[in-house]
Amino acid sequence: MMRRLSLLAASLLAIQAAAQPVDSPAAIPELEVTPMSEPRPLDVSGDIFYHIMPIAWRHAPAAAAAPDSLQNRHRFGTFRGIVDGIPYLKSLGVTGVWLNPIFPSPAYHGYQHDAADRLNPWFGDEREFKAMVEACHASGIKVFLDLVAYGINRDSIYFRNSYNNGASGYGPMLAYIDSGNTKFVGYDFRTWTGDTVKFVNWDLRRASARRLVFEWSKKWLDPRVAGVDGYRLDHVWLRYETGPDGLGYHIDTFWREWRNEVESVRPDVFTFAEQRDWTSFGAELLRTSDGRRVHDATFTKPFEFAAREALREQDATKIRLSMAATLTACPPGFTFMAILGDHDVDRLASDIGADAHPGRARAAAAVLMLQPFPPVLYYGDELGMLGRGGAYDSDANDIPRREPMKWGAVAADSPVMSRYNELHRASYDARMSRDRDGRSVEEQDKDPGSLLNAYRALAKVRRQFPALSRGAYVPLKTDVKAVWCFMKRAAPGAGADVMVAINLGDQDVKASVSLDGDGQAPTGLPSSISIEPHGWRVMSLQAGS
Repeated sequence: MMRRLSLLAASLLAIQAAAQPVDSPAAIPELEVTPMSEPRPLDVSGDIFYHIMPIAWRHAPAAAAAPDSLQNRHRFGTFRGIVDGIPYLKSLGVTGVWLNPIFPSPAYHGYQHDAADRLNPWFGDEREFKAMVEACHASGIKVFLDLVAYGINRDSIYFRNSYNNGASGYGPMLAYIDSGNTKFVGYDFRTWTGDTVKFVNWDLRRASARRLVFEWSKKWLDPRVAGVDGYRLDHVWLRYETGPDGLGYHIDTFWREWRNEVESVRPDVFTFAEQRDWTSFGAELLRTSDGRRVHDATFTKPFEFAAREALREQDATKIRLSMAATLTACPPGFTFMAILGDHDVDRLASDIGADAHPGRARAAAAVLMLQPFPPVLYYGDELGMLGRGGAYDSDANDIPRREPMKWGAVAADSPVMSRYNELHRASYDARMSRDRDGRSVEEQDKDPGSLLNAYRALAKVRRQFPALSRGAYVPLKTDVKAVWCFMKRAAPGAGADVMVAINLGDQDVKASVSLDGDGQAPTGLPSSISIEPHGWRVMSLQAGS
């Protein structure tokens, strides 16, 4: 979710905080948290994730949508489009997809959504959604949904019935802070079509509010409905910073109970949380204060920014230091989700200067796909799509970072390409993606030297060497600052140890290689290695190889 909205929300909350809540803390019943069993989540260590913004990814007409509907006129991405894109995902080695919110929302990105037990008709109906999940599963691809658990759109029945109505039964569920239900914790902003998006927080101290979120979350895990594999949780706090008692939004209370509820439907559910604080590794969000598992992963946000700087500077020092800190922060039995790009930041290729220096995008591909944690590839980054935040006085500011997936060399000739951004003319006219710009599937698919095929090759390497996903990380030392070098020690009986060397620089290098610290070098470790500009080497260290 956009950080600029957080700043707007903070200013509104500061004004509203002076009002007194309806109920004193003593009037709110204590949470009753059912004891949890020890979770046994899905093992995603060998997975490659792909992050899709549904409206922008791939179009196919939804069954119930009229030909002249908004989504067909502007070719919004749909569930049927995702099904059609499965062969492409398979070619990339993808084994898990994360979808931005698919619930009713006036915002193109899907956040600030309405009730999460319904689907946004832009994308299709429940039958089409279930068919999409089943098609993904049949192809070995897990499905994860993005969920906003801390509030709801103000167009919902819960707000409309309770606003300025102190007698409404829905009132106590929401974060009202006066007796007449006229002041509340929430905010407004304008979306890409000029409509106002309105949001209000839940009061999660209330069992009725928690129960709604629990039931909505459980619905999509139920195989009779869809059978998704888990959730990505938006904007997670250890404890909500505003409102009386944090509005009940705590890891120890709300999230602990939420985990217990979703496990009652799917015991192996996997959940990954976006840490609100991007300077944090997010490890504090994984467990309660008494050590119980709540989430299974957070994102490698500090590493994302360190790696981008390193790629710009062609100096691997920050990558080495950040990876050491990231591994240290990750608790045993948990993981982090590795990212170099997502929908909230400038496109990777733009930020590292790959528009002027294309080789940097290849080095970035190796950094993402060969590092120790499950990689999450943001749609279009495998093509080198470009994009920087705009200045449009609305959430259209982020459209340049979220332009439609570039399937065809010429947009008009590719009926599967979304054109959702036409609804915001200024960002459409200034769009980064242009016809025959070289950054499309059509142009790169059959080119053995393309960035797309580099990602495909790296996915094969990751599958070929299990130690890359599951081995123990050991840093290696070189005499070339542009080279990031490490090895992964395989578990006994799990194949060979592997050495990885990635050249962030634009020159051929021959780098010395040695163990970074005390100890005996493993059998097969070379004393030096040659790497082409922005290239990589992956070597088995099995004796005699």
